[in-house]
Amino acid sequence: MSKVGPRKLAAVCYDHIGGALGESLYDALVRKGWLSADSGALHVTVKGRRELATLGVPMEELDAGGRKPVNACVERHAGMFYAHIGSHLGSLIAAALVEQGWLERSGREFHITPVGRRRFSKLGVRLST
Repeated sequence: MSKVGPRKLAAVCYDHIGGALGESLYDALVRKGWLSADSGALHVTVKGRRELATLGVPMEELDAGGRKPVNACVERHAGMFYAHIGSHLGSLIAAALVEQGWLERSGREFHITPVGRRRFSKLGVRLST
């Protein structure tokens, strides 16, 4: 029997933010009305496009290319399922937050910087540690 370690605070999931941070970011953006989960499908709202652009996310790139614009990616840990922002939007957000200095990437993990902790808090993202 293998032991399951603690869930990562900020994991890299493909090219986007997973772990507890990814889940909390997803929840915050839905609460703020930036993302809408209508009929089980995730969409970026008009308000969300505007607000994400102010955070440095290049929203003009969202519909470009062959990737699905946005979906909920699901992580499984210790028998539980957790949703976070996947697809192209997840990738754009992760890259922008690294560029803005909120996050630093190290292998399969993101590390939240002191600037990131303050900005995530202002955004309503709950960080457990």
